[in-house]
Amino acid sequence: MEYLMTYGWAILIVIIVAAALYALGVFNPATYAGSRATGFANIGAPATGNWKLNTSATDNFELNLKNNLASRLNFTAVTVTIGATSCNNPDFNGAAYVEAGIGGTFKVEADCPGFTSGNTYTASVSLTYDNLDSGLKGFTETGTVTGTVS
Repeated sequence: MEYLMTYGWAILIVIIVAAALYALGVFNPATYAGSRATGFANIGAPATGNWKLNTSATDNFELNLKNNLASRLNFTAVTVTIGATSCNNPDFNGAAYVEAGIGGTFKVEADCPGFTSGNTYTASVSLTYDNLDSGLKGFTETGTVTGTVS
């Protein structure tokens, strides 16, 4: 009986410690997920902090990008997908297309409903563009950004 009591107290202490760690957010992946961007090989991955997903407005996903190519580009289409959710009405700061000069910046916006503040997300962004200097059309640029919903 003495051994059972000793093991019982030990198990109870382990449960209390696990509950305290859970309450502090140690087991929540959002605690450790940082913002990062991958892909965007020709456009250039955006610097950390140049994208956000918030729950307070329409066009709640915003991504600022920069043309790093040595050509003027005309972006004609964009798609934004977060997990299994295809975002609604993706555009370029309210326009159907945007021209970006060499080194020029532009903003991608989309309405992505149904996300909860504090959760992590990974957004896949696909951009279609034409090279205005060479006259070639139909290039596609893809990348992902990861962050925490605000």
